[in-house]
Amino acid sequence: MKISFSGILGGLICIGIGCFFLAGSWGIYSEHNRIQEYSGRAVGHITKKHFRTATDGSGNYYLDYWFISPDRTKINAGSVISKQQWDALQVNDNLEIRYDPSNFHRNIPMYGGDPSLISAFFMLVLGTVLVVFGVLRFPASFKKKA
Repeated sequence: MKISFSGILGGLICIGIGCFFLAGSWGIYSEHNRIQEYSGRAVGHITKKHFRTATDGSGNYYLDYWFISPDRTKINAGSVISKQQWDALQVNDNLEIRYDPSNFHRNIPMYGGDPSLISAFFMLVLGTVLVVFGVLRFPASFKKKA
C-alpha cells in the first residue's frame, strides 16, 4: 500500500480550515440570536461618525451615540454599522437603539448593526464543503501498489 502524505496533510488542512469556518458560522448565528432578544428600545443621538481602516485596506464604519436608559442614566456607546446606514446618518441625527434590559451597555443600533444571517449561511456552506473535501482526500491518499 502506498501512502500519500501530501494528500493526508492537504486533507487535514482542509478539515482544519473548514472547522474554523463552521465555528465562525456558529458564532455569528449565536450573536444574531442574542441581539434579537434585546427587548429594550431607546432614542439614540449620534455624536460622531468615523471610519477605521484595517491593515488589509478594508475597514469598518462606526457610529458613536448616547441614549438615556430607563433608570435615567446617560449611556455612551458605539457600534459598527453598514455603509448604507453610515452614509444616510449625520452627526446630531436620532436613531433607534435596542439594548439588553439587564445590562444597558449591551446595545446596538436598531438597523444595520447586527450580524448577518447571510454571512453565517455562507460560512456554513464554505466550511461544510471544505470539511467534506478534506475527508474525501483520505481514501485517495491510500493507493494499492500495482
